[in-house]
Amino acid sequence: MRSVNSEVRSSKYQQVAVAVAKRIADGDYEVGEKLKSRSTLASTFNVSPETARKGLNILADMHIVSLKHGSGAIVLSKEKAEDFLKNYESTHSIAMIKNKIRENIKKQVDELESLTDLVDEYLLQSQSVSRKYPFTPYEIILTESASHLGESIRDLNIWHQTGATIVGIEHEGILLLSPSPYAVLEPGDHIFFVGDDLAYSRLKNLFNLNVGL
Repeated sequence: MRSVNSEVRSSKYQQVAVAVAKRIADGDYEVGEKLKSRSTLASTFNVSPETARKGLNILADMHIVSLKHGSGAIVLSKEKAEDFLKNYESTHSIAMIKNKIRENIKKQVDELESLTDLVDEYLLQSQSVSRKYPFTPYEIILTESASHLGESIRDLNIWHQTGATIVGIEHEGILLLSPSPYAVLEPGDHIFFVGDDLAYSRLKNLFNLNVGL
C-alpha cells in the first residue's frame, strides 16, 4: 500500500500549474498579461524549465493561458483559472479521503491479524492443557467483583470446599499449568479446573460468580 504522501502530493508540474493559476485568480497576473519566461518561472518555483513548461501546458489545455512559440504565455481567463483551482481542490480532497479510507482499512486488517495471532496462541495453550490433562477442563473467569481476590489456592482450600482441582491459571494471556498452592488469584484470571458439575457450581459460588461462562 502506498503512503499518504505518495497518494496526495501532486507532481511538481501540477504544483506549478496550480501556483500560476492562483496568481491569475488573485489578480497578480492580469488577463492579457504576458507571463515571465519559462526559465524565470522555473527559478521562481524552484523547478526545471521543462517542469515549468509542462505546468504551463496544463493551463494552456484548460484555456487559462495561451502558448505561442517565441511569445511565451499570455493570460486568457481569470474565471477559468478559478474553476481550475476549485476542481483541483475537490480532486485533492477526494484523494485525501480515499487515502484515509485505505489507512482505516489497513488498520482494521492489522488488528484482525493481531486478533488471529491471539486466537492461535490461545488455542495453542489450550491444547497444552488438553495434552497434559486428557479430559476437557472447566473454565471460569474472575471478575473485578469476584470474592477472595488476592488469596492463594492454599488459603481457599479449594478442593475441600468445592471438589475442583485447578489445573491451570491464565493471567494476562500467560497460561500457568499445574499452579502451586501459593498461586494468588487476581481479577481477570482464567481458572481451568476439573471436577463434576457440582464442582463447577460450587467454585462459582465460592467466588460469587453469578453469570455462567
